[in-house]
Amino acid sequence: MKRIWTLLLCMVLIFSLSACAENKPSQMYIEKAQLTKEEENIAELLGLNQEHLLYDFSIDDTVKSMQINTYELIDGEWHIVAGGGGQTFEDSEGRLALGFDNIADGLRIATQSEHNNGSTSYFKESKNDIAGMGYATSTLTDKREIVYDQEIPLVVQIITSKNEVHSYMVDYFFQPEEYEKYDYEYVYAITILFSQKEVNELTN
Repeated sequence: MKRIWTLLLCMVLIFSLSACAENKPSQMYIEKAQLTKEEENIAELLGLNQEHLLYDFSIDDTVKSMQINTYELIDGEWHIVAGGGGQTFEDSEGRLALGFDNIADGLRIATQSEHNNGSTSYFKESKNDIAGMGYATSTLTDKREIVYDQEIPLVVQIITSKNEVHSYMVDYFFQPEEYEKYDYEYVYAITILFSQKEVNELTN
């Protein structure tokens, strides 16, 4: 009888461990950075506003590269404005900072991790006439699972002269036709992608 109970107990434990493994949340994610009080004070001192976004991310040790792309929506399709090349990235966690006023004029990108620290930016005199226009910006606010070679939209920004703006969650990046319904003059997006491929193997 004791052997039967021992066997049953072992089976229950095995099934419990299997269930825990299946229900275990992904350890690969990106989310808005949770700043310490000191970091908040520094951000306030530097005058960082809501268009300066900080994200923390965690990935496994098979990552090889990271790609941050900026797009403009033209005729219902996303066209790359900046990015596309990617950069080598092999750390298991890090922090990403995005800084912009309106994406049409440029973007500042900084990454920080154990072995990778750097920043890049592009600024341009926009060919688009956005003077006097308003803009609405949607950003990723919840924790999002990272899947290799799948883009994660971080920002979508609408720039328009219209009085009414229908702003969507950033996931509507994958449904660009929704923005086309309202005939906005300009729509931009920023995405991030992690890959197990080397930079020279990445494709746009």
